[in-house]
Amino acid sequence: MTGTVTAQVAPPVGPYGFVLNATFNLPFLHGGAAILGLMNFDGAGNVSGPYALEMGSGGANPKQSIAGSFTGTYSSNPDGTGTISMALDNGDNLTLIMVIDNHGRSLQLAATSWCFPGPVCGLYGAVVSGVGEAQFNGGVHPVRAGFLNGSYGVQLTKSAPTQGTSLQVVSFDGAGNVTASGTFVDPGPTVASGTLTGTYSVNPDGTGTITFPPQAGSLMGQTWAFVITSGHSGLLALQTNRAGDGTLSGIGRLQ
Repeated sequence: MTGTVTAQVAPPVGPYGFVLNATFNLPFLHGGAAILGLMNFDGAGNVSGPYALEMGSGGANPKQSIAGSFTGTYSSNPDGTGTISMALDNGDNLTLIMVIDNHGRSLQLAATSWCFPGPVCGLYGAVVSGVGEAQFNGGVHPVRAGFLNGSYGVQLTKSAPTQGTSLQVVSFDGAGNVTASGTFVDPGPTVASGTLTGTYSVNPDGTGTITFPPQAGSLMGQTWAFVITSGHSGLLALQTNRAGDGTLSGIGRLQ
């Protein structure tokens, strides 16, 4: 007896951290955008959660850092494909396609529509893609006293108008102190290495913030939003209130 075996993939349920990176071919969005947040799938087709949206500077548009919440719906097919509709409380609306993988613990995400207040609706040559990762492993809540403790290898991607990448080792001591050491490369090529020290805090839902005050020789500090995923072995990160052009976001893994 022969035939085709079709995979039966369960829809996502529970909280998933996500990060999306966008590059736009629009004058008012020339600096790109990135979104970090938490998707809480209720198992009945509804999704909601907090988000941090960074609209990068570039061209004539100024940067914007927006934090809020979203609501929406989702559906999935037996083959693991599906869609997610998100209504952000700032008036933006996104439609995403997804592919569920890694035994239901990961999502591959891409936008098919981004509607802005006005309305301006469409992608207009934009590419918007990213990932989602389940926050829990085995049903165990990841947040506890002194939870974020250890070193993570982190890769960050900078969006247009000038692109770049950064490789970092970010070390958390479990008591609110953090050190980041790494190298940034842009198409110049310009290669810059350095170390930052700062503080961090973790919220009960597994989101959190990192603050690097101005370091020696620098007038600007940095702030980051992050989401803990994969029990504790994953980290999604987004720089907020970025001083330079574009956006900087990425993904990390516990070493």
